[in-house]
Amino acid sequence: MKKTFLNFGLFLALGLTTVVFNSCDKDDDNDGDTALKITATNVINGSTNIKTVKAKIYWESGENDYDEDAIAQAPYLNNGFTLELPTTLEAKYLETMDLEGIAVSDKNFKSYFLYDLRGYNEDDDEIGYFYLEEENGDNFYYTSWIYSDRDVTMEGENDGEKYNVTLKKGWNVVYDSYTDDGFSLTSQKPSGVNYTWNFYDNSSFRSASIATKSVENTKSAFSKLKESRKKR
Repeated sequence: MKKTFLNFGLFLALGLTTVVFNSCDKDDDNDGDTALKITATNVINGSTNIKTVKAKIYWESGENDYDEDAIAQAPYLNNGFTLELPTTLEAKYLETMDLEGIAVSDKNFKSYFLYDLRGYNEDDDEIGYFYLEEENGDNFYYTSWIYSDRDVTMEGENDGEKYNVTLKKGWNVVYDSYTDDGFSLTSQKPSGVNYTWNFYDNSSFRSASIATKSVENTKSAFSKLKESRKKR
């Protein structure tokens, strides 16, 4: 049976987190693509059972040909990790988008939307998910990463969804928010939002809550990228 990949990671606990994003310098070997290093410390609800952190991405080619691949991994040490995403992604991972009513500078661009990182134990079994996020009442804020195969901009508003995104070829940090005003995706960090890294164990009750919230949002015009946000 084909796997179903849902959308969001939610919720926030008290604690202190430091997050550093470093865009690596371009060089002669990467055809102008931008790499990205993700560093997290003081992960909330982190566990000594976590030994490895992986960035896994989904691909499919036909009805019965699909899987997930780990594109990067790093050890989980001192309640944190540093993970460097690869400079380029293979074409099989990338998808086109159809954003009705949104001005896109190049509608032929292809991309991949990475919304979480996975935690694995010493047996290399997946045991939970990392999210960079904030919850404030009924408002939810996330940090995600988009790989784009070219420079492109997305700007406009349609049916309660707002876009103000500038992507460079390679990896980009973006901020997706779900508030009383609707959905928004921006390249600029929203003011007044304090993002923290959180880890959610697969067996926790919150995982079920996350999945439920995900289903509620799958009708978004951005769902082609968000549909892989949570696997349950």
